[in-house]
Amino acid sequence: MAVGDARARRRAVLLWSGVGVLLLAAFAAGLGAVQRAYYSPSGFVEAFAHSIASRDVSAALAMPGAAPTAASLREAGLPPGASRELLRSDVLPAIRDVSVVSDTSSADGAHAVTVEARADGRPVTATFRVRPTGAVLGLLPTWSFASTPLGAARITVAHASSFTVGRHSVSPRAASPDQPAGAFSVSADYLVLPLAPLELGHDSRYLHAAPVTAAAAPGTIDETTVDAQPTPAFTTAVQRQVNAFLDDCAKQRVLQPAGCPFGAEIDDRVEGEPVWSMETYPKVRLVPGDTSWTTDRMVGVAHLDVTVQSLFDGTISHRSDAVPFSMSLSSVTIRSDGSLAIVVAQDP
Repeated sequence: MAVGDARARRRAVLLWSGVGVLLLAAFAAGLGAVQRAYYSPSGFVEAFAHSIASRDVSAALAMPGAAPTAASLREAGLPPGASRELLRSDVLPAIRDVSVVSDTSSADGAHAVTVEARADGRPVTATFRVRPTGAVLGLLPTWSFASTPLGAARITVAHASSFTVGRHSVSPRAASPDQPAGAFSVSADYLVLPLAPLELGHDSRYLHAAPVTAAAAPGTIDETTVDAQPTPAFTTAVQRQVNAFLDDCAKQRVLQPAGCPFGAEIDDRVEGEPVWSMETYPKVRLVPGDTSWTTDRMVGVAHLDVTVQSLFDGTISHRSDAVPFSMSLSSVTIRSDGSLAIVVAQDP
């Protein structure tokens, strides 16, 4: 009996020893998996990228070293006063397929981690610098961004006062209010998230800008211009006002209508009143000037009907003449209420 009991005890010890080894192995494997997923440089950066992909901007910026403080921005060479207006979830593209593709360590313990993803179907990439900050229970290292993971977009809106991103209209004047009130182009600096290029444009009744992309790698400044150009409605509205101006000029029953681009000089005596009409209106083509929209030299043709008496022999005759003329618009601006302010400059 004693021999059998000893053998049973040995089998029990061996069994429980094996179970213990398996438990220790499972614990070690689990600890390694946790470390790789949450307590490694790659896991830390991947968690940040997944927060952006899930549109949880608050969670992303709450990670150690990610908050855009004035000190961190200044240290990275970014404008500390850059607007936070584009750090919002509802303007982000659809980000998929996030993966870490490289993790390179340096002598000081910092790591450069590169992430790839697809934003609205287009490939994007970003490299982040992280550093160790300690360890949990002395086993699981903790990490922080060594430099800001954000970038900055310096957005200029040419010939307009705002740009669109998603469903939002954004005014650079609000982000940089010291710009001249009558500035024809406005610009401001905005902080932007990595891996999340933003599509910018402009759409209004009179102006349209083709879409452009604003994207900046961590710690860099990207310069983007939203170039607003006249819509057909804008050109039509200006053409209508130019035509009305010329029609008013034609109502003047004098040889030289005051403030108008056309007129005539006749050496003979005029009998009765000259009658003007428009034969060909100048064709408006708007171009950007330094401070407003303008036009190049435009050519039109007015028509003059007048009865004259010859100073040489006293004969009376009727003249019906086409009178070519040229004109330009020195300034066309869109007022805040949507109306147009037009200044006509007669060519010399």
